[in-house]
Amino acid sequence: MATQVNNMFAGTITPRDITKYTLFRGVTDFSNLIQFNNFESGYPFLILLSIPKFLEQLRTQSADYMHLIDNYRHILEYEFKGISGFEDITSETQEINNGVSNLQLITKVNMQSASQFSMRYTEKSGIVLAKVHELYLRGIKDPKTQVKTYNGLIADGLLEPGYENEVFEFLYFMTDNTVRGVEKAYLIVAAQPTTATLAEVSNGERGEIQWKEVDLQFNGIPLVGPGITAKAREFLDWVNKNTVFEEAKFGYKALSEMPKPGNTGGIDAASPRITY
Repeated sequence: MATQVNNMFAGTITPRDITKYTLFRGVTDFSNLIQFNNFESGYPFLILLSIPKFLEQLRTQSADYMHLIDNYRHILEYEFKGISGFEDITSETQEINNGVSNLQLITKVNMQSASQFSMRYTEKSGIVLAKVHELYLRGIKDPKTQVKTYNGLIADGLLEPGYENEVFEFLYFMTDNTVRGVEKAYLIVAAQPTTATLAEVSNGERGEIQWKEVDLQFNGIPLVGPGITAKAREFLDWVNKNTVFEEAKFGYKALSEMPKPGNTGGIDAASPRITY
């Protein structure tokens, strides 16, 4: 009976078959570039799948919070610049030693579990990112009393306290340079922001005018697998259906608002014509 082997990389880009080429051995055939299709970084996407239930509840209770949180979600996805915090799979070895020679053999393989991730953004006027994280952290534990309040939701009986109400969930994936294929995908679960970047936006000197780049720090657990890759492909399909990646097809706002000829508000002059 044949054994079915599942492909753990199913859904990701299948490498081209380069076994027929000599690559860098001997004379390198730079006239045959099919053998040099290298991986390119720089095409990351972040999807904010869910926000903590207590933030969602606050959002429904206040128009101001709804405006703030909706803009926060939009910034996290649409102005995402990059992320760091993913780690290599590593191994540990033990030694076989006969007293003269030794051999190291792998006896344990380690994969990243709970980790801290840093996501890069530019803060907006109204300090949207810092405000939402301050709202979140104060709701988890009041800094002066260390009491969990969910910013009034618990006292009002609108939400019971629990860790399940306090976590974000993200889908992160990298694509190839066509933005059509997934190279690698991660589901980041049980994510919590650990800081509100108040120092970044509050500290300043008179006359030093600059925009503020902030690193949003989250704790979380990254998960991988073909099921996660399949979901990433679904989201990537949606991104491609709703995003223009060719400038020639993009509808600039300036074009839609461009005045018609003769209606620019300037002085319109026409050349004199001879009449017979």
